[in-house]
Amino acid sequence: MLLETRDRSELRAMLLRLRAAQPPIDPAAVRIDTLCGRSDRPTGYRLSLFLPAPAPAPPGPATPGPPMPGRGSCSG
Repeated sequence: MLLETRDRSELRAMLLRLRAAQPPIDPAAVRIDTLCGRSDRPTGYRLSLFLPAPAPAPPGPATPGPPMPGRGSCSG
């Protein structure tokens, strides 16, 4: 979440900053939630930015695990 505010002008200012950001922000990645107000709570706004999932690591060469303990004679 980038911003949570009750001030619509603050939300608008943040959106303008995101548009001007370098590197540019993909507009499809921006999410605005409007938290509907009631008589006891004013309307709020929540601004979030979706982040892409990290790419999976490419498969590498198989690495051998730790050596297995051998079966030796039991002393006892």
